[in-house]
Amino acid sequence: MIRFSLFGIPVEVQPFFWVMCIMLGGAFHADTAEAILSVALFALAAFVSVLVHELGHAMTGIKLGGGRAHIMLTAFGGLASNQGGRFSRSQRFWMIAAGPGAGFVFFLLILTLLCLLFRSTDVLQVASTILFGLRPHLISMEFINMIREKPFVFMFFQQLLWINFWWGVINLLPVMPLDGGQIANLLVTPQRRVFLIGMIAASFMAALGLIWFKSLYTGLLFGYLAWQNYKNMGAVRWR
Repeated sequence: MIRFSLFGIPVEVQPFFWVMCIMLGGAFHADTAEAILSVALFALAAFVSVLVHELGHAMTGIKLGGGRAHIMLTAFGGLASNQGGRFSRSQRFWMIAAGPGAGFVFFLLILTLLCLLFRSTDVLQVASTILFGLRPHLISMEFINMIREKPFVFMFFQQLLWINFWWGVINLLPVMPLDGGQIANLLVTPQRRVFLIGMIAASFMAALGLIWFKSLYTGLLFGYLAWQNYKNMGAVRWR
């Protein structure tokens, strides 16, 4: 277990966080030195990105409602808590939204940095390929040579962009206990409807992960979340 403080906030990284990162990074198919390094870079990118996300929650919570902030990185991502903090509904909304918001800001900062270092049209085309699979056109030789000369540096930035964009989008799905689900819990009544929406959204994502993306982890994760939302829906009344 790793423990440290960042901006005065205690951070705890559990071993299973690294297991999750390594699995998502493709550890089962890493049979060369380059593939192993790619997995390690993905784990590092995931660590930095999740930490930025949780710092968004924690630091916003301190500013809005006080309390003692604490961050824990676990097998299912991260958890930021502000013990003793007092929040209104609107303050809680902004504290929850600050997590994915911090990730999107981090994404834009990385993209801006790359645009300052290289031709912006090259960066934006490659970013479109990374995020959406679009085919790039007319990439400059300078950028191509950079990729060839420093492939793992480029890979690290590529993973940072992908994680901070897509994990942020997924985290905003209206599925409890994701941030999107917690925001829905603040806005939607009765509460049972929140879990119904979460069950439907999580079931759709589980099917999409298994059938379209061929991702067992995505299928299992959202299948579990669908089951949890189904159970919670049965535990509350329509009121």
